[in-house]
Amino acid sequence: MDLSGGLEQVEDDLQELSLERTITKSLKTQEEIDRLTVDEKLGDLERAVYLLSSGQEVQRISVVNSLPQLIQDNAPEAMRRVVPKVREMLHVAGADVQLAATISFLSILEREVIPISTYSSTFLQTIIMSLEVKDPVVSNAWLETLLSVCGCLPKDVIKREILGIAVAKGQLSQSVQSRLASCKILGRVATKFEPYIIKKEILPLVTALCQDIDYEVRGCMCRLLDSVARALGLENTKSAILPELVELANDEECFVRHAALDAVVNLLNLLDDDTCTQTIVPLVCKFCERSMEADDTTLPHVAEQFGRLCHGLSVNVDEQQRAWLLEFYTQLCIQGRMRDAQSPPPPPRTPSSICDEDRCADCRRNAAYNFPAMVLFAGPKNFKHELYNCFVSLCEDPHYIVRRTIACGFHEVAKLLGSHVQLIQQELVTLLNDNYVQVLEGIVPHLPETLESLVKGVGGGLSEARTMLYSTNRHQISNHADLVQALLTCEYLVAACSQWRLHLTMMQRLACVVRVFTSDQIYSKFVPVLFQRLTLARVLPVKQAAGRTLCVIIRHNRRQEHRQELICRLIEALCHANKYQLRMLFVDVCCDVMELFSRRFFKEYFFEFVLNLAHDPVANVRLKLCSLLPRLKTQIKLPGDRQLLQQLEHCVRRLLSHERDRDVAAAIRKSVFELDKIQVAMETLTQRMFMEEDLMDQKKEEEEKMLLELEEREKKEHEQTKGKYTEKGKGKGSKGQGRRGGDKSKEAKAAAAKDASPTMPRSNSLSHVSSSNNLSPGQRGAHNRGHRTSVSKTNSSEMPSASPKLSKHSLHSGSSENMTSPGLTRKYSLGSKEDRIKRTSSNSPVAGVSTSHSKKSSLKKSSHSLTNLAANSSGHGSPKGGSTPTHTRKKSQAR
Repeated sequence: MDLSGGLEQVEDDLQELSLERTITKSLKTQEEIDRLTVDEKLGDLERAVYLLSSGQEVQRISVVNSLPQLIQDNAPEAMRRVVPKVREMLHVAGADVQLAATISFLSILEREVIPISTYSSTFLQTIIMSLEVKDPVVSNAWLETLLSVCGCLPKDVIKREILGIAVAKGQLSQSVQSRLASCKILGRVATKFEPYIIKKEILPLVTALCQDIDYEVRGCMCRLLDSVARALGLENTKSAILPELVELANDEECFVRHAALDAVVNLLNLLDDDTCTQTIVPLVCKFCERSMEADDTTLPHVAEQFGRLCHGLSVNVDEQQRAWLLEFYTQLCIQGRMRDAQSPPPPPRTPSSICDEDRCADCRRNAAYNFPAMVLFAGPKNFKHELYNCFVSLCEDPHYIVRRTIACGFHEVAKLLGSHVQLIQQELVTLLNDNYVQVLEGIVPHLPETLESLVKGVGGGLSEARTMLYSTNRHQISNHADLVQALLTCEYLVAACSQWRLHLTMMQRLACVVRVFTSDQIYSKFVPVLFQRLTLARVLPVKQAAGRTLCVIIRHNRRQEHRQELICRLIEALCHANKYQLRMLFVDVCCDVMELFSRRFFKEYFFEFVLNLAHDPVANVRLKLCSLLPRLKTQIKLPGDRQLLQQLEHCVRRLLSHERDRDVAAAIRKSVFELDKIQVAMETLTQRMFMEEDLMDQKKEEEEKMLLELEEREKKEHEQTKGKYTEKGKGKGSKGQGRRGGDKSKEAKAAAAKDASPTMPRSNSLSHVSSSNNLSPGQRGAHNRGHRTSVSKTNSSEMPSASPKLSKHSLHSGSSENMTSPGLTRKYSLGSKEDRIKRTSSNSPVAGVSTSHSKKSSLKKSSHSLTNLAANSSGHGSPKGGSTPTHTRKKSQAR
């Protein structure tokens, strides 16, 4: 049996194979090719007439699609020769041609290529006659075209050509499809006429359609009652429309009741307060009570419209009605969960129980969607007593759809609560820790708005300068550790999923932490994660977003040692990485630095490092650098940056003369043309084309200086506070503690010296960063290991016991006097511009060679080292100048 079955399967496969082979034989015959061929000498109009007369269907569709353009190019001839053929062809055309004609006819009216009178006598008549097509798809398409056309036609044409047809189609003797079309046409044209015309000619038919025997017709007319009511006015609406609306709200069909509720919501802004208080509020309460008892989809629909109902009726309800509406909303939020909590083990799942669960979940989802409107209705002051439990229930709902919906509106709730926003901080932590990616998709895109609302709610808002510059906040968010951990957990869950775009959004939104948490919290918690994503993320946009977020953190960090180390780590992790992809990423990070920081900052810390990528052995890295060269020239300002300009020109000349890769050569030639168009800015001249950029750069530089001044001021305040405590301790010790008080003061000094000493890892040496700058990736690893060994041996003899104070401009100067300690200067600072030029010119594999030249000769040689950068970067030959070796520094310290 098994063998015979296998043979039959093989035979079937062979037959399918033979059928597939026959496809290659079913090519177009010569006769078919001749039939589709058209003489190229024919004009547009002649070709259109020929194809409409004897062409294939696909050719006719092409003519119909090009009809608006034909009429626009030559309206008289096209209307005389082509349009009659089109109208004649549509009587027997297929569905595809008819659908194409609906689009073309509407386009002709919108372009206004022919007069309205001509359009009414030709195309409008064709549209009206095509409503009788038996195909429902084609008929609905022509109806939608007619409804769109009504918005562009004048009132007299609508009354003469369309209103009579709508009245005729709305008679009870017509089919359901015709009566539905009549409802839509009446709702569309009602706003075109005066109230007395509507009351005389349209209102009787509207009333009859609201009482039609078919529920679809009643529901369709009910949904359009708001447009008829707006055209009638308030008084006629109260006397003619409201009685029909109340009757439709009590209809036996669920579809009609849904339409009635939608009509009530749409009419709220039209009705006056007395009508809303006496008619609408009792109607809504009664409707809600019946929907809770009904076993259909009415309750989810009530939950969907409940927020708009409460917001529209907020000024018309008294305290008792307001409490009743809030209680009803509470039942909507726990619909389906209350019975689960009260009942013993659930019975076996049946189709009816599954439908009931879905209905309850849909009800809770709609309630979650309307939660911001309910916060407006109840007020922020009453949130804790009236809506907080509902909010907690929705955030902890067992169905992820409900949690996703409340997560999407969480930022709106946080804004509305204002100073009471601290109540929902724990629920934010709960949603950030959710295991469903769909829930995180709702909360992640609006993280900045949510966190800023939390900060403003706790501290009453931040000043503009503090919000713009600094990452610390005097008014800390309560339980910030839980929130930080929740953000990190959310980032881990997003990174583990397969949706890299969500991870990209998360990396971008993490930049908002500078306005929420302190610099120490960001440095210890978020920076390691960002560096990990910067180097190990799977997708390039995620890496780029992580790099930009790190730049934002450096921009707003208030600790100079943190800024210095982050810059060092960026250069070490990207510019000196073994992977060429990371070295290419360094170019993107430099673009972010130029956008976020001042020109002075970029030239001080990144300019020379990015230029050294011109010696990279990988062509893609050099190709990436070529696109950045024009932007580098815009950062230069003469005469102060003359050396940088010479270095840039030398780099360009070297690429032009030595580049062998054709793509890089083409890119550098293109960059040269762009460089020639860029005029170098002068410090003594002010040109209009640079005015806006200079003002922005000046503003950035002032903000950076302000950041340094604030840091220095805070350190002085801290030292003064510590001095007061020390004096108090000395006073107490002089009274009766004797030597014990002196021991305590010594311990305090030792603790202060310990706090001032750097705690960063010593492997991030910046002298090592610049010395290994021009080595190949293989040589760079060996150089790194050797440098770490030498540093560890000389470290103990070089570390002083006290640290000098920070200078105002230490962020830009980077000299040893401005660092926290000489050890930090040696290991983590980039140094001054002249020092970096010296280190760049002394990049040689030969180590430990001392120099006896004077300071004047060393500075002179450092200027010549810019010209010899390309030759020295290859690593051959020993430099004439360089840094003092370790044993020389030891002897000088001993003396």
